[in-house]
Parts: sequence; C-alpha cells; structure tokens
Amino acid sequence: MEQWRANSLDISELDADERFPVAEHAAAEQEEALVSALAPVLSEAELQFVNFRRAQATNDATAATEAIRACVADCRRGGKRDHRLEARARMEQGLIRFSQGEEEEAGVDLRWAMERLKVLDEGSAAHGVALLNMAAWHETRAEWMMGLAMHSEISRHGPHLEETVALSRLAASRLQMHLRDHESALRHSWVAVHGLSDAGLSGLAVEAALIWLNLALTEVDGDAPRMQTRVEESFPRKVGQQFVLNSHPEDVAFAYDVVLDSWDGAGAGTDRVDLKLMLQASRVLGMVDFEERLRLAVDISDEELLQMLESPVDQPGSS
Repeated sequence: MEQWRANSLDISELDADERFPVAEHAAAEQEEALVSALAPVLSEAELQFVNFRRAQATNDATAATEAIRACVADCRRGGKRDHRLEARARMEQGLIRFSQGEEEEAGVDLRWAMERLKVLDEGSAAHGVALLNMAAWHETRAEWMMGLAMHSEISRHGPHLEETVALSRLAASRLQMHLRDHESALRHSWVAVHGLSDAGLSGLAVEAALIWLNLALTEVDGDAPRMQTRVEESFPRKVGQQFVLNSHPEDVAFAYDVVLDSWDGAGAGTDRVDLKLMLQASRVLGMVDFEERLRLAVDISDEELLQMLESPVDQPGSS
C-alpha cells in the first residue's frame, strides 16, 4: 500500500501470485483505484473475494453475503478448481452464516475449510485461523472439550505461526479457567503472554497476563519452579499427584510489567480487575511506585480497590 500511495508501484511488475493478495489488501484498505487497476488480471473467483472484502470494509452485509457465495460457486467452475481460495471462501461464508443464525450450516462450512486447508497449506495463517474459528464455534455451543481439542492441534513446536499459537493459548486458557483446570490455564496463559507480546498484540497480551496473575498470585514463592520450566517439562500428572499453584517472583514481575506498560494512569470503572491484580502484585514484589501513582488517581470507583488501598495488609483477594 505504501508503494501505491507513493506512486512507486508498477502493477505490471507484480508476479502472478502477488496480484490477488495485493488486491485483497487494497480492498480492505478501500484503495479503490488500486483494486480497479488489478481487477482485469484477477480470476472471477478472486474478483468476487475482493468484492467481499470491499463489502466488509463498508459494513455492507448483503453485498458481502452475495459476493462470498458467488466466490464459492466460481471456485468450482472451469477446468482449474481453486481449492485454496474455495477453502478460504467457505470459511468466510461459515462466519457469515453464523452471524445470521445458521449455526449448523456455519459449522459445516468452517469444518470443511479447516480440513481442506490442513491438506493444502498446513500451518499457514489461513489454516490457523480456520482452527481458531472451529474452536470458537464449539465454544459457542458449550462444547468445551471439543474446543480444547481444536486448540490441541495447534502445536507451539510448529508448523503454525507464533501469533496463531499465542491466540490459541489465550483462548484455551479462558476455557480452562471456565473448567477450573488451573494448571493448564497457568501454562497456556504464560505462553500467550510471550507470544502476543512478540506479535505486537499488546491488548491481548495484557488479557493473558491478567489471567496468569489471577492464578499466580495465589502463592508467590522464591522456590517455585520458573514458568518456562513448567511449560517445557509439562506432562500428565500421575493418579493422586497434586498440583501446587504457585509462582516465582521473577515471573510475577514479568507479567506485572506487561500490564503496567499498558496502564494509562486512570482509575475509572466499577470492576478494575487489572488494577487490583497490579496492586496485589506490586505489594508482593515490594514495588511501591505503582501504589503511590494509584493513590493519585481521583476517579477510582471500584469499591474493592478502594478497600485494598485503605487496608495495605488485610487486602481482599483478587477476582
């Protein structure tokens, strides 16, 4: 896009496999001149997918539905079927169907796309998104274990992208918190914090850090195993073997810094879980600066947080 805006992009120099991705990105960015310039060199199916992105960019649900259905149909026409584009289009069609209340039909499309992309392009960004969508579909149906089964197919050892792994681990940790599997949630939220931070997804990294802190602050112990060790050496526990929910202070400091870096200094809100966990962590770590800054906030309305500030020793537990 930068080259186009700077008038330095020569469309004739684009390779055949570059034209469609550039057109798709241009449609999402509403660069209509570039889309129009590339339209003559796209297949009918590709052009319909680009039209789908155009409709998405302008929030035109009717046009988006029509374009993606046409794309699926066009992918199947002619002597050369575009299997990869068809899989992507079926995935998008599934998401649209779900938004329109066609839950079962959406599941069929999402599963078809996931299975086809695994064969065609395993570990690609599109395959990762397909797995995440399938997991989310199961979650909306309260099929928690099926959702976790989808996430288990996204290994942190490859071939999936680091960002895909991180998003998967965040979603898995949410599910595991719901199921009260705190051991797995502790590990997966930790992996998510690092992966999302590395991917520049700071908002989601903060969410993962808060999930982790909510568990880790149960007990902070200098003799506790480091999280990286727990992640690398995790294995199913033997019958009767107990899990000790504790954390090392250096790991607490890392997660605390992730959340602190995102704080804008405000205290407004009736349920500031982030500030309560940060306050608890700062006290455990002996970091007084945060509490001093927090006391300067004049807009605090969370009653539990106010009680914590008034009772430095006997503070309420985090939620």
